[in-house]
Amino acid sequence: MTKWICFDVDGTLIRQGEGKVIWQLVNEHVHSGEEINRKRFAEYRAGRLAYAEWVALDIGDWQREGLRRETIHRIIEERIVPMEGAHETITELRRRGYRLAIISGTLNLTIDLLLPDLPFDTIYSNRIDFDEEGRIAAWEATPFDDAGKVVALERIARDAGVSVAECAFIGDSWNDRHVLAAAGFSIAFHPKVEQIRQISDLSIESGPLTQVLDHFPDRGGAPDDEER
Repeated sequence: MTKWICFDVDGTLIRQGEGKVIWQLVNEHVHSGEEINRKRFAEYRAGRLAYAEWVALDIGDWQREGLRRETIHRIIEERIVPMEGAHETITELRRRGYRLAIISGTLNLTIDLLLPDLPFDTIYSNRIDFDEEGRIAAWEATPFDDAGKVVALERIARDAGVSVAECAFIGDSWNDRHVLAAAGFSIAFHPKVEQIRQISDLSIESGPLTQVLDHFPDRGGAPDDEER
């Protein structure tokens, strides 16, 4: 039986009309185009650029350009919205007795701005910090994107005293392929690539996130009543 449900963010809990993620949007603002995104993504997929190096290149450019918190906030608020049904889904899953986690390559800002106060037990994402004047002061690349998402899932299971088979994952894109294959139950939600349709136990092609509720029955009691 599933006890933990883990979510990707971009394309799963939040959405952007063109299917882009926060990294692409901010880079387009800084570089006035998409070429830098295409180049760095290709370098990463070819193994010539480590994930942390990719993050450092992007945020380092933003810092050198003097990009401030309010500008990134504005990009997020103007161009990205919560997925339809995201708030209702997370709230209801919690009420049904599930523990909830985020394992994502997004920025912490998107979670803070678009998914505030939702009852996640654990959040793994990239982090960016600002000084008192809103300038970029520091950042931390998550070690838990792409293949690292499986490591995060295993850590969550170990820390909670459950098996990976008791953990579900819901995601949409190529960097979710490893964790979708590893989870005890997996849902490809609005899948972007055929590979994850084939890997996942279930594929939901369109519509609100509330559809996942059909696959997680009420466990009878709030998770806070359980031993952790």
